[in-house]
Amino acid sequence: MGLTIGLIAALLWGAALVWAGRRGGEQAVALRRDLLAGGGLALLVLGFFWRTLSGDVYQPADGGDLVSFLFPTYRFAARDLAQGTLPLWNPHLYGGAPLIGDIQAGFLYLPNLLLFLARPAFDYRALQGMVIGHLVWAALGMYLLLRTLPWPDGLAARPVSRPAALLGSLAFALGDPLLIHLGNLNLIAVLSWLPWVLAAYIRGLATGRLIWLAGAGLLFGLANYAGHAQSSLYIGLALGVYTLLWALVQRPPIPRLAWAIWVGGRLLTVVALAGLLTAPILLPALQLTRYTERSAFTYQDTVAFSLAPTQLIGLLTPGFFGRGPALHWSLWDRVETPYVGVATLLLALAGLLLAAPDRRRRLWPWVGLALFGLVTALGIYALLHGWLTLLLPGFAQMRAPARALVLWSLAAAVLAAVGLDTLLDRVRLATPGGRGWLAALRQGGWLLAGVVLPLSYLALLLTQENETSFLRASVAALALTLAALFWGGVWAAAAGYRAGWWDAPLMAGLLVGLLYVDLAATGAYTDISSTDPTRGFHHPEIVAFLRQDPDTFRIDTRTEIEGVWQPDTAALVGLEDVGGIANPLALAHWRAQWEATGGRQTRLYDLLNVKYVIVRDGTPLPEGKFELALDAPGELAVYRNTNFWPRAWVVHEAILATGIPDAQALIRAADFDPARAVVLVGPTEGFSPFGPPAPAVGTESATLTAAGSSHLTLAVEATAPGFLVLSEVWYPGWEATVNGQAVRVIPANGALRAVPVPAGTSTVELCYAPRLWRWGLLMALAGWVGLAALVVLDRRSARTR
Repeated sequence: MGLTIGLIAALLWGAALVWAGRRGGEQAVALRRDLLAGGGLALLVLGFFWRTLSGDVYQPADGGDLVSFLFPTYRFAARDLAQGTLPLWNPHLYGGAPLIGDIQAGFLYLPNLLLFLARPAFDYRALQGMVIGHLVWAALGMYLLLRTLPWPDGLAARPVSRPAALLGSLAFALGDPLLIHLGNLNLIAVLSWLPWVLAAYIRGLATGRLIWLAGAGLLFGLANYAGHAQSSLYIGLALGVYTLLWALVQRPPIPRLAWAIWVGGRLLTVVALAGLLTAPILLPALQLTRYTERSAFTYQDTVAFSLAPTQLIGLLTPGFFGRGPALHWSLWDRVETPYVGVATLLLALAGLLLAAPDRRRRLWPWVGLALFGLVTALGIYALLHGWLTLLLPGFAQMRAPARALVLWSLAAAVLAAVGLDTLLDRVRLATPGGRGWLAALRQGGWLLAGVVLPLSYLALLLTQENETSFLRASVAALALTLAALFWGGVWAAAAGYRAGWWDAPLMAGLLVGLLYVDLAATGAYTDISSTDPTRGFHHPEIVAFLRQDPDTFRIDTRTEIEGVWQPDTAALVGLEDVGGIANPLALAHWRAQWEATGGRQTRLYDLLNVKYVIVRDGTPLPEGKFELALDAPGELAVYRNTNFWPRAWVVHEAILATGIPDAQALIRAADFDPARAVVLVGPTEGFSPFGPPAPAVGTESATLTAAGSSHLTLAVEATAPGFLVLSEVWYPGWEATVNGQAVRVIPANGALRAVPVPAGTSTVELCYAPRLWRWGLLMALAGWVGLAALVVLDRRSARTR
């Protein structure tokens, strides 16, 4: 699959080159050179990951969220789509959960959708290829942004040179803020669109053309479908911060108030358009947050994984405290560092110090964006993050403030690109500012080589008797040595250029090459392993045994077997589990239901439709209730619950509760009999259109006749009016009909569902069709209409001009 995509991309690139070659004029020549530079940039990013792409290693070593959450979730979604069904509900994990509400699901994201439809049974390496492909996309977007940003140059305005754009693109795509998240495809996928969105938006601000604003809104909306709310929020913050600072440094030809309205209207247009286009996933996601553990987050939860001030040494080297999880040794959480390469940092400073006044004034929005990202990343160590949690809707539910460093890396890449071009002007290098910059580089190099490195080597000598301390000193010494080498390399390149030893093209090539070697040396082989991270999914004997059972049932893997059984295996292989990977978006009332059971020895546990429990060999289970069903090869065994409860049953007595917590308390009462009664939640009016429940007078049954991820059909035989109770998780959006008549789906026995049924034979159908999903589709349609209107208005305005 990866080879096919690469071939298609190469063919499209070649066709674009041929097309540009047949056109005449300077613009065609410039386009052809940019296409060649873009192709070279893509090869550099792919070459960075040569070991992963060759199949030699896996990166990250343990797979991260990519293997534990995204791989099984994506495979489930692909399986449903291949069958012609939209996977709005996920029945495989946590007893069932709204997949359309989990914004991380990403099954409507265009690249994911193409993969799912073309190859539903894709393997894990396909997702690794998707991650790397999005880093290529991020690099190309950064190149486009840098090559379309105009900078004052005498009487004209020009973008940065191609070498400068290459340098900035490598810094953004391969810097630590993105590289550390190789196991988080949806985060990288959303952020890979950040420079593309900014490129279109800034073009719209500069030209006033509505079509560019429409393009920015479309790209923003497309990025959101990749499914990482925090990253989408950072794109919005990048637009907002840049707009504010850009408006402040401009010299508007109209009054300031009118200028503020004009600029604010442009920003609002892009954000509103993106919001409308994203509504089908945004509205269900907003609804889900009310029912999840995340809704109860405190500020202390929000600031987990803040960038500690001590970790600002990551500006100079990313490995002082250990780059990967295996060697990390600081007291603070391992988070991304602000590292984008020593050359990037020094060239960004050069851009600020050496740029002409008019160009420096244009740099201030990027300086502000860089500082905003850096300070926000400090989280609990700075007030800004706390203010944002108060001012921005949804920000208080976002953990890991350190992820804001992506705004720093983007802006630093822009500053460095401008700095490289400024540095190539020997006149600027000969000014007092240029001489001062070179002197600072020389003095910093001597400080690193003459003081810091000897002290780090002394620490090695003093810690040899303590293995842990020696390891930490070794990690820090290696990091500082690499920083000193690359610092010295930048100084040597700049000093040699000033002395006339090489010309500007060679100087640019040296710095681009030095940055690439720097990023590769500190990141290319970080956190890799030859061990397959999907091995926790490989239990063919257990899966085959469970699949041959004709009953409808759930399994229970909440038995501390994560080391040998991936918690989300059920989604991958098509089983149904009461558990899943730890996820703050899991339904809080389902977790409370699990806790309300009181353990595996109780009848309430049986109500969860658990027939099999998977445990390590020798794990004790309640005696007399569980029997060995399969002693699988390896460490695991499967036990059968002899008191297994069916998926659905009929009762004729109702107990009313004021809410789900109240219902979960009532079902724990000693005299509660789930075979006889059901605890219902909600208003008493309209529970049943079939009359009050009456005692049963004969044999009754409830049989599941058809089941899909978002649809259930049951045949029910009831001797009197009553309630069909389903061991299915209640959640808004489930609708039911009984013999074609619409009825309510009622929260029952805590977190389960109930449906009223009449006496006699009934066909009960349940379908998950959330109203907010349908409203979202209508809003997306309105977004597309708005997009078309912007294009039409732009064309009319262009003709008028």
